[in-house]
Amino acid sequence: MIGRFSMDMEALKTYITAIDEKSFTKASEVLNLSQPTVSAHIKNLERFFQTTLIDRSPKHFQVTPTGEFVYRRARQVLGLLEKAHQEVKQYHEEVGGSIYIGASYTVGEYIIPSLLKKFDEKYPAIDLQVRIANSERINREVQQHELDLGLVEGKVTEQGLRSFPFMEDEMVIIVPREHPLRHGDGITFDRLQDHTWITREGGSGTRAMLDSMLVSSNIRPRKMITIGSNHGVVQGVKEGLGISFISKTVVEHTDAEDLIMQLPYIRATARYFSIVTPINEEEITENVRVFIEHVRGLYKLSQNH
Repeated sequence: MIGRFSMDMEALKTYITAIDEKSFTKASEVLNLSQPTVSAHIKNLERFFQTTLIDRSPKHFQVTPTGEFVYRRARQVLGLLEKAHQEVKQYHEEVGGSIYIGASYTVGEYIIPSLLKKFDEKYPAIDLQVRIANSERINREVQQHELDLGLVEGKVTEQGLRSFPFMEDEMVIIVPREHPLRHGDGITFDRLQDHTWITREGGSGTRAMLDSMLVSSNIRPRKMITIGSNHGVVQGVKEGLGISFISKTVVEHTDAEDLIMQLPYIRATARYFSIVTPINEEEITENVRVFIEHVRGLYKLSQNH
């Protein structure tokens, strides 16, 4: 149906031009189309409307009564489409102001730059201000209206907020290259105990995922080392400081895929990055609505939840 609609729009344009020029030959020159293509467009329209639109012969070019009807409506249709195009263009040019966006560290460091680039190309008049902090702080500042919206990881439990996912992520275990777990005959449950784990600070979505994994898998750390950035955590593992449970997105962006290791007794865990806004629709500005629709358009996941 979409393909036929596209063909009909092109055919209507060809038909209008042929009548305005009173010649298939001149229409082909104006539209930079071959004469057989012009003829094919007209025949497709006649087949669609089941009528003869133009009486034509080598020496004769005459629009039929039904052809006049189609001509008038075709000009109206193309005129309305052009008006819609101008209105959309004007809308994009008129949208302005600022959006204050909060992003958790994983989203802010590795996802939002490309997302903002596409948005800025589409809405250049909107100023974008991004604050990067852990998920807990971003949620609180959206709740207190210091930020218009947040892009965070983990669950959102604060009152007065609503959230919906826009992108799926995976949590993976990364292990130093020379770690004892990489050597030996096999990994038993006991061998997973009493290791040093590197983690993010309290309040981060990544830290919450690691804490939950350790409890559900009955893993007992020997020691916890906290580093307040994703890059720092990955570098710590690269230096042999300890094991970590971290976003695969982070690992891929820090050239650390070779550190990923699947360990028995520990389940792979999926999670979502979410958009967070005030629950009251009246508190959401038009700019923020535009931004949310932009994100939804980039990541189809949010439309299915």
